[in-house]
Amino acid sequence: MPDARVTVTVHGPDPLSRAGVVRHLQQQPTVELIAGDEPPGTVAVMLADRLDDACGAELRRLVRGGTQRVVLVAGELGETELMAVMEYGVRAVLWQHRTTPGRLVRAVLRAARTDGRGEPCGVDRRLSEPGVRG
Repeated sequence: MPDARVTVTVHGPDPLSRAGVVRHLQQQPTVELIAGDEPPGTVAVMLADRLDDACGAELRRLVRGGTQRVVLVAGELGETELMAVMEYGVRAVLWQHRTTPGRLVRAVLRAARTDGRGEPCGVDRRLSEPGVRG
């Protein structure tokens, strides 16, 4: 069913990481990848080791206007940074060390189904995880 496909863009500073995510998403019949210079997709996947100024600016740009839902795949976030990305409107946060192709696709599909209001659909808040700094 073509109308059931979720359009996705992939963003991040590391071309090798982006290529790996693109490769996994291309294999999914429910996902249609579009280039970053095309109109925004339903879901934007953002890859970031840390939430620095450049990453924060890119996240804010991606959620501006409310037409895209953002899934953040992060290497390391402190509790304050986690709260900040939630305030930006990020719909799901996945930790790099725990992200599998299946988890990524499930997060993308859940984010696409959310209406953009209320609580994000998938933020792992367990502070015992290695990806979260206290």
